[in-house]
Amino acid sequence: MQAANSHETVLRALELGTATSWDAHAELRRLISEFGPGLQELRRAAVTALACAAGSDATADFAALLADPTRSVRECAADVLYNVGDGRAWEEVFAYFQDEVHRRGSKRAALPPAMPLSYLLVQAESGSDGAVRLVTFLREEWVRLSAFERQWLDEHAPDVAPGGSRPAAVKLPHRSDLELVTL
Repeated sequence: MQAANSHETVLRALELGTATSWDAHAELRRLISEFGPGLQELRRAAVTALACAAGSDATADFAALLADPTRSVRECAADVLYNVGDGRAWEEVFAYFQDEVHRRGSKRAALPPAMPLSYLLVQAESGSDGAVRLVTFLREEWVRLSAFERQWLDEHAPDVAPGGSRPAAVKLPHRSDLELVTL
């Protein structure tokens, strides 16, 4: 793919986001898989367009992109998982989040809360094994969370903080509690 026509290709990807055919979904997946200089914007546009076109049917695609070598593509995938993904990607998102916290700690830039913490919260049912694992992890790594994440948790899930109820008793927020913009 040539960088000279990248603007037109990005517009084409966005246009495919309104299509319902499997051919359009396949074309978007092909665009997402393109690598090379100048393709980052195109790949992000294709991820967003696939979210619009396929919705939760593309949950596995977005989960796979959490391992993408391009950081902005990983972050875009995490964002659309919150907006359109279903619970099938919970383990992948949890592993991604754990890795981010362990590798980059509190020095991570303040990311919109939909990436990926809010996905984990709304997809883990209060009291479930996933919820217990998430709450336990957040408490153990509290100082490694960014200041933004700690503040956000204090506002939206205050019982998650260290010293709160036992993990199985923590009430996690529902999507409607988070006041986040969705696609």
